[in-house]
Amino acid sequence: MVGRRILAALAALIALSLAFVAGYAAYPLIHAAPQPALGSTTADDAMAEFWQVWHLLDRDFYGEKPDKTQRTYGAIAGMVQRFGDPYTYFVEPQPRAFERDQLAGKFGGIGATLEATESGWILHPLADQPAAQAGIRDGDRLIRVDDTPITPQMSNDEIVLLVRGEPGTKVTLVIERTAAQGSVETLTLVVTRAEIITPSIEWRLLDENPQTADIGYLRQTIFTERSANEMRQALEELQAAGATRFIWDLRGNPGGLLNIAVEMADLWLDQGVIMSEVKADGTQRELKATPGQAAAAAPLVLLIDGGTASASEIVAGALHDHGRARLVGSATFGKGSVQLIHELADQSSLHVTNAQWFTPSGMQISGQGLAPDTPVADGEDPLAVAIAELPIVQQARN
Repeated sequence: MVGRRILAALAALIALSLAFVAGYAAYPLIHAAPQPALGSTTADDAMAEFWQVWHLLDRDFYGEKPDKTQRTYGAIAGMVQRFGDPYTYFVEPQPRAFERDQLAGKFGGIGATLEATESGWILHPLADQPAAQAGIRDGDRLIRVDDTPITPQMSNDEIVLLVRGEPGTKVTLVIERTAAQGSVETLTLVVTRAEIITPSIEWRLLDENPQTADIGYLRQTIFTERSANEMRQALEELQAAGATRFIWDLRGNPGGLLNIAVEMADLWLDQGVIMSEVKADGTQRELKATPGQAAAAAPLVLLIDGGTASASEIVAGALHDHGRARLVGSATFGKGSVQLIHELADQSSLHVTNAQWFTPSGMQISGQGLAPDTPVADGEDPLAVAIAELPIVQQARN
C-alpha cells in the first residue's frame, strides 16, 4: 500500500502545470495531451534500492522515525536536488499555499499583522479590516486560533496558516489584553475572514518641486496577477494629476508571473518582440507587443539593482532594447530561465526549469544580467540620478 502511494506521488511529478512562483519567471502551461504513465516494471526495477533502504531504516533505525509523508517529501526533494539546478525544486503544501496567495495579490484573512515579542505573538489590526471590526486592538496578545494554542516557539508562517482561510468563513481568536492599570483580560472573538488585497505597486507624483512635479514615481515589489491592472490605474491617475515623465523603480523586485511581465512591458511598447524563449525540447517562440501604449512617448527611466531579477529583467530588457527606457542603478541579478509549476494532488508542487528566455536583441540574461546605462556609485542617490536622466517635457500652451 505504501509502495503504491509513493509511486503515485512520484508519478504526479508530471501533472498539469498551473501557475508561476514568486521570484522566478515562469508561466502557466496546461499540457494539451495526457502525459504517459510510468511503466510499472521499469519503475519497480528503478525503485528496488529505494525500497530496500526504506525497509532497512524501518527495521534498524534507533530513534524517532519521520512519518511516511515526511519520508516521501524528503525522497522527492532529494531526487529533484540531484538535477543540480537551483530553480528546479520541490515545495511542500504549506509554503505552496503562501506562494499562491503572494502571486494572486490577495488572500482570505483578517487584516492584521503579527509581531514576535518576548511575551508572545502580538496582533496589530489594520484599520477598517475584519480584525479591527471584530474588536481586536493593537497590542492584543494572540493565545489561541480555533483549537490550536499559540506558543512563542511557533513561526509566523505557522500562525498565518491557521488564521487565513476562504473569505466569508469564520475563525475564533482567543486574545489577552492588558488594561491601563495592569490587569489582564482574556477575550474570545470570532472574526469573519475577508478578501485582503496586497498591492504590488505604489505610486505618487514625485514631489511638489516645480522642476520635478510632473514626474510620476512607481515602485513595484513583485509581479502578481493584479500588477498589470495596478499599472493601468497608476498611469491613468498620475497622468490625470499632471505626470508627463515616469520613474519605474524595480530595485529588489525578484520577479513573479511571466505573462504579467509581458503584459506590463506591452503597456509601454507599441510593437516589436518583448522576449523570445527557447524550450527544453528545442522549440522557440517570440512574444510580441500589441499596438497602443498606456503612456505613449512619455520619457521613462527604470531603477535597477542586483535584486532586480527574472520577470523584472524581462521588462527592463524589453524596454531597454527598444529604446523605450533608460536603465539607472547597478547590474541586475541575471535569471533568464523559465519554470513550469506542476501542482500535485496534495497541493505540493514541483518547479521545473523548462526554457531560457532572451531579450529582443538576443541577449541571454542567465549568469550576467543587464548592465545599467547610467551606473550609480555607492553612496549616490539613485533617484536623483534617475531624475537627471529624464528629459524635460515641454507642455503645449494655448
